[in-house]
Parts: sequence; C-alpha cells; structure tokens
Amino acid sequence: MTSQTSASMLLFDLDDTLVDDAIATETAAKALCTHYQPELEAEAMSHWRRALKQHYPAFLQGQLSAAEMRQARAREALQKPELSDKQAEDAFEYFMQQYIAATQLYPDTLVCLDKLRQQGWRLALVSNGPEDMQQRKVKAAGLTHYFEFVLTAEAAGSAKPDPAIFDKALAMAKLSAKDCCYVGDNFKNDAQGAEAAGLTSVWLQRQVAGEVVAQPFDNVTWQISGLSQLLECVRLA
Repeated sequence: MTSQTSASMLLFDLDDTLVDDAIATETAAKALCTHYQPELEAEAMSHWRRALKQHYPAFLQGQLSAAEMRQARAREALQKPELSDKQAEDAFEYFMQQYIAATQLYPDTLVCLDKLRQQGWRLALVSNGPEDMQQRKVKAAGLTHYFEFVLTAEAAGSAKPDPAIFDKALAMAKLSAKDCCYVGDNFKNDAQGAEAAGLTSVWLQRQVAGEVVAQPFDNVTWQISGLSQLLECVRLA
C-alpha cells in the first residue's frame, strides 16, 4: 500500500480520533444535568459514564435499539427511571444539541485530512456510534465532504472489533483488505479489530508523546501519538 496508489483507502474512527469527544461530552453532560437535575451537576460526568457503561454495550451487541439505548442512558444519567419514552428522548436530544454545539476537531485533524486528499488517498469513516448521532457529529465538525461514506455500527448491523463491520466497509469501497488502512484510538476495537479483518492498522494514542513506532504489539502495524505522524506511516507502508 502506498500513497501513490489511487485505489488505496484510509478508514478512520471518529470519536477521540478526529473529534475531541471528551470535551463535547463533558460540556453536554453538565448542561443536561443543569437543565434537568441541577443537584447532579457536580457529578454529571460520573453519571453519564455510568449510563454509557451500562447501556451502550447492549446496543453494540444488538440487544437494544438506538432509541432504547438513548432513553436508557437519559434515565440513568439523570437518575430518573420514571421518565416516559418521550421525556427520555427529549432529554437525550437536549444532550445532543449541547454536544453538537461543543464539537471540536483536534488541531491536527484537518491538516492531516487535507494532505491525505492531496496525495490521492480515498477516505472514509467507520464508527461504533449510532447512525443519527454520528452523522450529526460529522456534519457539525465540517467533515462530510472529506469522506466517501460514513459507516456506523447501527447501519452495518455489527460493531468493531467484529470483522463484519470492516468487511462491510471494504464492500462499500470495493477494495480488498490489503488496500486499506484503519486509524483509531481504541486498541481492541480499532487496532486489533482492523488487523483481525486483514487491514493495516494504526493505533492512535494522543495522550502518549513519541515517535512513530512500527509493530509495538502483536497484531498492530503502527503506533502514533498524533495524526501528523500518520503521514509518515503511509509513506513508509
């Protein structure tokens, strides 16, 4: 795979890879509690993380629909199990509106994507998020025009690290695994998942400064600490 091959494609994760999910989530979670349960504001993130941990895996495993997951998370985060489906949906939508307003790209995101496109790379997104949420994030971040497609776990019917979601992306791109590289921040879901599906993988660890490292762990091709280093990876690949 080389950046000179027009058929080659880079597939990206979204949250904590291109978009700073942590900042937007904290802002939105605090706003949600301030609006609905002011007494929970100081512990807003704790409640939101617990709601995510309790209900998001069930969505990824197909045990909850996206709507059921949204409602369950809203009830748990606000400590209001009595909320009707409509009330819970309204609360989650309030969270999403605050999240979208607080959406920020990492400083290196657009620089990297612009350079990759200039080099002839095809780009796409593969995310474990629900369809509506992720599409709204991509639009709010101004990323829509960079990608040929955005494939979510909800649309694919499978979630990372299941090879099926990567296979679906390859089918959409009309490429084989050897022609594609996946970039993401989650070691299990992104790095190991992509390698298991036959793709080259790049594990992004923004919190760890350092140089590009080749094959630091089994089943991971590259380890980087910023997207500027991704450009070096594709030159070396």
